[in-house]
Amino acid sequence: MVKLTQSNYYDDKEYMSVSRLKAFMQCEAKQTAIEKGEWIDERDNTPLIFGNYVHSKFESEEAHVDFKTEYNDQLFSSRKPHGLLSQYQLAEKVIETLENDKLFNVLYHGKEKDKVAKEEIIFGEIEGVPFKGKIDSINYSRGYIVDLKTMKSIHNLEWNDELRTKVPAVVNSILTYKYHMQLGVYQELLRQIGNYTFKPFIVAVSKEKQPDKEIIEVTEMWLSEGLEMATNAIRDLKPLLDGKRKPKQCGKCDYCKAHKQLKEIISLDDLIGG
Repeated sequence: MVKLTQSNYYDDKEYMSVSRLKAFMQCEAKQTAIEKGEWIDERDNTPLIFGNYVHSKFESEEAHVDFKTEYNDQLFSSRKPHGLLSQYQLAEKVIETLENDKLFNVLYHGKEKDKVAKEEIIFGEIEGVPFKGKIDSINYSRGYIVDLKTMKSIHNLEWNDELRTKVPAVVNSILTYKYHMQLGVYQELLRQIGNYTFKPFIVAVSKEKQPDKEIIEVTEMWLSEGLEMATNAIRDLKPLLDGKRKPKQCGKCDYCKAHKQLKEIISLDDLIGG
């Protein structure tokens, strides 16, 4: 297996990751085509750049400078005085609201003499498949990890189909983007290297005009559900990874639409019935 480093982490495909697994769960055919170089995913990268802009600031000042240099064309206006684009000016407000919060700083950076690592790479196996993760902040002295998430809102109420009720937006974000699966996997990988008691926290910060923030403990019930979700997905995916079956199409994404061949006539009743 390749030795994982900060420079090759995102390019490596020998290890499964949570983000890669989620992509396969959404559409195996699309993700397979992307990895083979047969399809380009034309999605808006603004949310990803926004989140990484914030993350790099709390990793280190050097990492933040490097990030701004690497993404200079996407972050700054091409017109004089070449200022930060408006969507990333909001990222500066997000950074400011966290920098000014004492509890966040103690949790994320640790207390004096705490052994804390940022962007720590961990690896192990899930269902026999090599798996990797990268932890935003891990406090080895006190036995916890922190994952920093930027999101649309925290407390605005939104409908959740799974729970059949309105919930705070942060709950929808955690369940929709499977953050509990991510942290369940990270906790399992840490267990495999002997760190049994690590507790996960999510620092949620909103991308509102006035950013809101909360520190959320993900309880064992949700972590177990998340790990089970990942385990079942890997178990189903393993024959594909081993070349023993073809990828399934979701039928709804751009890739599937582009390769769609009509096979039958459907009725209005079929559409209404779902």
